[in-house]
Amino acid sequence: MIIRDRFSSRHSHALLGASSLALLSGFAFSIPTPAFDPEDLGQLLQERTCSHCDLSGADLRFLDLSGVNLEQANLSEANFYRSTIDDADLSGANLTGAYLAEVSAIAVNLNSAKLDRATVYQADFTGATLYGTLFGEAYIEGSIFNNALLVAADMSRIISVGNDFSGAILCGADMVYGDYRYGCLGDEESAN
Repeated sequence: MIIRDRFSSRHSHALLGASSLALLSGFAFSIPTPAFDPEDLGQLLQERTCSHCDLSGADLRFLDLSGVNLEQANLSEANFYRSTIDDADLSGANLTGAYLAEVSAIAVNLNSAKLDRATVYQADFTGATLYGTLFGEAYIEGSIFNNALLVAADMSRIISVGNDFSGAILCGADMVYGDYRYGCLGDEESAN
């Protein structure tokens, strides 16, 4: 009887595991994935400008996108692994869930962009402008923000690990490890 109970228990766990996997697989196939417009990608690569484009879920790995105009573009879930976006205009862009690992983003314009749930790993944002950027629940690790402009940026819910903000202008920024919204030079001047 004990042998039978052990077998039945193992057998029922195996069936439960298999049925759970089948159920989860069904959900995985039914979840819509972002789909970009191939014409928009062609326009970006040929003309180097594609404001208001839909590039959600686009594979932009290893591309040199220096100086491109992606103002107000939908770049949610886009993969920028090892891309170069130096001096590019991504102001107002939606980068929700985007993957920005080992990206060179020197002097990039990300003013008012949305990076909620984005993964930013070992990226270089030296001299970037991120005025009013909403980071939401982004994960940022080992990235450089030297001399970056982060005025009024909302970083209050990010996960931040080992980032370098040397020389960054944080006036008005709301960060997970500090509130820089008060005591700015402009506030002191207006008080006098």
